[in-house]
Amino acid sequence: MILAIDTSSVSGSIALVDDVGLVAERTVSHTGTHSQWLMRNISGVLDDSGVKLSEIRLFAMTIGPGSFTGLRIGVSTVKALAWAEGKKVAAVSTLEALALNLPRSHVPVCPVLDARKGEVYTALYDTSGGSAEAIVKDGALAPDSLFGLLREKGFHSGPVIFTGSGLGAYSEEIKGALKGAVLAPEPLWHIRASNVALIVKGRGLNGVDPGQLSPVYLRKSEAELKAGRPGADR
Repeated sequence: MILAIDTSSVSGSIALVDDVGLVAERTVSHTGTHSQWLMRNISGVLDDSGVKLSEIRLFAMTIGPGSFTGLRIGVSTVKALAWAEGKKVAAVSTLEALALNLPRSHVPVCPVLDARKGEVYTALYDTSGGSAEAIVKDGALAPDSLFGLLREKGFHSGPVIFTGSGLGAYSEEIKGALKGAVLAPEPLWHIRASNVALIVKGRGLNGVDPGQLSPVYLRKSEAELKAGRPGADR
């Protein structure tokens, strides 16, 4: 039994997956405070499924890119649970899990999350085979830089399907910049923990010790940027 979670954006998701398939899943578009939502809903999913925490074989989660606060809460929670149960943890890319909302797509999938400061967390995946194979690896880019990269790759006129909560802020820019842009329906913008578990199962990942788990931010936090500025410690 795998317990998978995602807390990397404004949405949140928890899933239980066994050797047969999906047992239970809760996905909400806006969790509010992850620290208040996460443990309560992990307990709810386990209780509703009649599963004890001790029955979890492996914990899995998205480790970024995404919200710094959300990722820290998710990582610390999963570490604590895994340590308490003596189990291991498997980690996957947030953007890879998001791209799998559109499995077996005949056109490339471009997940987009709002990274603030005029940037998006994004990548480009081929999901035509049922898994997500990276065409452009995860990165933090200004929208114009993303559009330029897609043009360089030859996707300026051919169809590309975009998904992710970043479309709430950038959908008009995307449609205006790329003739072949297709926007996924809004219910497909949110990361699903079941995708996280399916990636782990598909790769046969056995996980690592909890102490090895750490978020992938792709850029420095505001606190780190301030700490690096001259006179920041005065």
